[in-house]
Amino acid sequence: MTTGHHVKRYTEIMLGCILLGEKNAFPVDFDTGKTIGHLKGAIKKKKSVALSNTDANSLILWRVNIPENEIHEIYEGINIKEKFEGEKLTSNLKPIGQVFKGQPPSEHIHIIVELPATTAGSSQKVHMKGPDWNDPSSIYAWIQTFSLNRGRNRLVKTFGWNFELFQRDDTINMLWNGDQSTGLNGVLGRFEVRDQSDKGFHPIPVLAGGPGTGKSRFLDEIEKLLKEYAEKCNDEEIRNAFANMTVINTTYGNGSPAGDMDITLGTEASLAIRILFEYFRPQHNFSEFDFPSFRSYCNQSNISSFTLSTALQVIYADKMEMKQATVSHPLLVVVVGIDEFNKLYDVDQQTSKKLINSIGGTMCRAPGNIFFIPILAGTIEGPLEEYISGSMHQPLPLPLDLLQESDAIKIGKTINLFGDDYVKTHPYFRVGIGDIGGHVRTLEYFYKIFSQELAEQGKDPYQVKIENIMKFVKNFIKSTYRIQFRSQWLTEPLVKAILGLPVDKYDKITVDNVSMSYQELSSMGIVNLVPQATGDYYIRLPYVWASVLAECSKNPGMKYWQSMFEYDEPMFWQNFENFNAKFWALRLSLFKLLGCKTIQLKELLKGATFSNKFPDVEVVLPEDIKLYKLQHRYPVTKTNQNKEVKYDSNVEVRHGYITLDYLKNDCIDEYMGHVFLNAPGAPFDVFGFFDIEKHKHKTLFLGKQVKLSDTEAVTPMIIDQKLFNEEHRKVTKAIKDVPVENWALLFLTNADTKADLKIGSKKNSALVSREQFQEFYGYTYASRAQFASANERIYINSIAPESLRIIGLTESESHMIYKKRKESPLHSLDDLKDMIGDEKFKKLKLDSIIF
Repeated sequence: MTTGHHVKRYTEIMLGCILLGEKNAFPVDFDTGKTIGHLKGAIKKKKSVALSNTDANSLILWRVNIPENEIHEIYEGINIKEKFEGEKLTSNLKPIGQVFKGQPPSEHIHIIVELPATTAGSSQKVHMKGPDWNDPSSIYAWIQTFSLNRGRNRLVKTFGWNFELFQRDDTINMLWNGDQSTGLNGVLGRFEVRDQSDKGFHPIPVLAGGPGTGKSRFLDEIEKLLKEYAEKCNDEEIRNAFANMTVINTTYGNGSPAGDMDITLGTEASLAIRILFEYFRPQHNFSEFDFPSFRSYCNQSNISSFTLSTALQVIYADKMEMKQATVSHPLLVVVVGIDEFNKLYDVDQQTSKKLINSIGGTMCRAPGNIFFIPILAGTIEGPLEEYISGSMHQPLPLPLDLLQESDAIKIGKTINLFGDDYVKTHPYFRVGIGDIGGHVRTLEYFYKIFSQELAEQGKDPYQVKIENIMKFVKNFIKSTYRIQFRSQWLTEPLVKAILGLPVDKYDKITVDNVSMSYQELSSMGIVNLVPQATGDYYIRLPYVWASVLAECSKNPGMKYWQSMFEYDEPMFWQNFENFNAKFWALRLSLFKLLGCKTIQLKELLKGATFSNKFPDVEVVLPEDIKLYKLQHRYPVTKTNQNKEVKYDSNVEVRHGYITLDYLKNDCIDEYMGHVFLNAPGAPFDVFGFFDIEKHKHKTLFLGKQVKLSDTEAVTPMIIDQKLFNEEHRKVTKAIKDVPVENWALLFLTNADTKADLKIGSKKNSALVSREQFQEFYGYTYASRAQFASANERIYINSIAPESLRIIGLTESESHMIYKKRKESPLHSLDDLKDMIGDEKFKKLKLDSIIF
C-alpha cells in the first residue's frame, strides 16, 4: 500500500572548502537536501575560531571546481568569477542538491568562502597589528591569515638522517617507564597522575650528551617510538590518548638560533614562539618566513606575554578543528623536543633557569585536556641537572648508548654501500668500523666519505681504501672537536679510558692552574661517560678517538706509544701474542704515566678470573718499559744453554721491539720490569720479571699463555676442566726452570668456557676467556683484541686488496697481487712466493691464507 506521496531521497556529499586568504582546504560533509544557508552555518561551525566575529549568513560562497594541486592560485584580491568561472551562491534557501546534481569530484575545491568586506577589513587589520597574545582564539584566528605548511621538519638533515635507528631501547624505555632505581616517573607514571600537580610526580626528561651522540636523531624518531610503546600498553585510555598525539621539535640552534632577542622577549615567549612557528610553518603570500623574521614580525605587537600554556592551547584548537573530533574535548598528547638547549644557556644562564621552571610548571599544570611531554636535549648535562634540581623538579636523564659494531655494519648494508660478501672478505673494513666504536656522528662521516669514494670507484666497494677514509675520519675528529686546542687536558682521560679506571664526573683535571671536569669534556663530545651502579663513571673512548688523542698529546710519556695508534703501523695486523705483549707493556706504561710507582698484580690484570691462591702482591713499575722479542725460547733449551747471547744495546727498535737472541737466567736482573714476546713453541707466549714491593730481592715471574680457537670452525673449541688442567700442568712444569719463588700465570683464550669450569684450586692461575674481553681489554681495545684473536682467514683470491696487508704485504705488493689474480687466481703458497720473492715470503703470516 502506498500513500501516493513521492518520497524524496537525499544523499550526503563531501565538499572541499577554503577560506579566501588561507592556503589550507577543509572538508564539509553535507546533506543535499539542506540549503545554502545551512552550508554557511556548517562552515561557520567548522571554522569557529577564524570566523568567530563573522555572522554565518554574511558569508559569501562561490561554487568552483579547482583541482587541489592548483590551490596556490586562490588568493585574496583575485576575481573568482573570471579566474575560475565561479558561481556566486546568493539564495540562502536554495537546496545544495540543486547546486550539485551529483557527487562532486574528489580532491577538488568546490566552495570558496569569502568574508564580507567589513570582516575582511578587520581581518587584514588583525594581520598587520597581530593578535592578543594572551588569547588562544585570537592567536589561532591570526595565524590562519598566513599560508600554513603544517608538518614536522627533521632536526637532522645531514648524510645520516635516514640511518636505521639502533641502541635506543634503553633511551625510550627510560622515557616511558622512568628510572626504577630512583623511583622517577616516566611518561607512563606521569600519565597516571597527570591531574596531580606535585612536582615530584613530573621529572623533566633530559637528553644530555656530547655533540654527535644522537640526541637530535632520537627526537626525530620520538613519535614512532612513543606510538610503539603506547600500542603495546594494556591500558586502553593510554592507547587512545597516544593515537591523538602531536610532536613538535624546536631548537635553539640551526635555523632558530638563540640570541639576545630571546632575552628581550622573555622566558616563555622564547619557547612559545618557536612552538608556534615549528607547528604551523607560516608563510606570507608574497615571501617566505624564516624563524628570525617571523619572530620579529610577531614582536611588532609585543609577544613577551605569550606563554607556553597559551601556545599549547593554540595547538589544541587546531588539532581539534583538523580532526573534527567526535568526542567532546578529547585528551591531546603534545610532545615538545627542545634541542640544543645549551645554546640558550650560552647566551643567558638566568633565562635558561627561568625557562626550565616554566617547563616544569606547565608539566604539573598543563592546560585542560593536554598531556604535555617536554624533552630537553643539549650538551650541558651539569647546568641542566643543577637548574632542574634548583627548580625543585627532578631531571630524568635519558641514556644514549654508543652503537654496537654489528649495528654499524647493518646501517651500511641498509643504505646499499656493500653486502655480506664484502663484510666477510674485508677484515680491514671491520677493524675500521670497530675502531669508530659506535660514535654516531663519526660513523655518519665514515659512511659519507665511503659513499663518495664508492661513486668514484664505479660502485666497486673493494676499491674503496679504508685506510684513507680513516685518515679523513681522524682529521674530522680533530677539527670538529678542536682536539689540538684541548690536548693538555686529554692525557689523563685517555689513560683512564684505556685502563678502565672509574672516575667521578665532577673530578677536575688541572693544567697550569686551569681546571676542567670530566663532565665538561663529555659536554664537548670528547669523552662518553657511562654511569655505574656505584655512582662512578667509566670513560668510553673509541679506538680511533684514542688514536687522535694520543697523536695530539704533548705529554712526553705518550711519545713512545703514539706509534701504536698510527693506522699504517704493523700492530694492526699482528697476531694475538704480539697484541697482548704490546697491550701489557702499554698498561704498565700508562699506570706509570698516572704517577704510580707500584701496582697491585690483580689491578694490573683487572677483568681476569683468579684462582684462590693467586699472588696478592704489589709489583714495582720500572722507570723505562721496553719490549723485547726473543729469537729463541725462554726458558732456554739445553742445546742453547751455553751459547753466547748476541745483543747490541744500540740495535734498532723494529715495530716497537728490541730483538734478543736468548734470555738466560743469570741475566734476568738486567731486564727487570720489561715485557718479552717469546719465540714460537715456548710454554708461555708473553712474560716478564718484576720486583715485589716491600720484599727486597724478591722477584715475581708473570707469564701469559695464549690458547686460540678457530672462530670459523664448525665446532669451535670450548675450554673445559680437562683442557685447562692440561695447559696448567704443562706451564707449571716449565716454571721449574725459572729461578724465582713467586710466579703467576694468565691464560688468554678467544674460546668460550664451560659453565662448570673451576680454576680456584689451580695454583697462581688466572683466566681470560672470550666472555671477559670487554672487561679485561677495556672498551677502547676490546674490538682490537677480538680481531687479533680471530686468526682471520685470508681468502687471497677474493679478499679486498687493502686487507692483504694483514699477512704483512705492503700496499704496492697487495695491489700487484690484486692485478695478477684478475688474470689468473693463485693456487698455492708457491705461486705467492714466485710473485713476491723468497725473502719477503719468509716474513709473511701464512697460516691464515686460504686459496
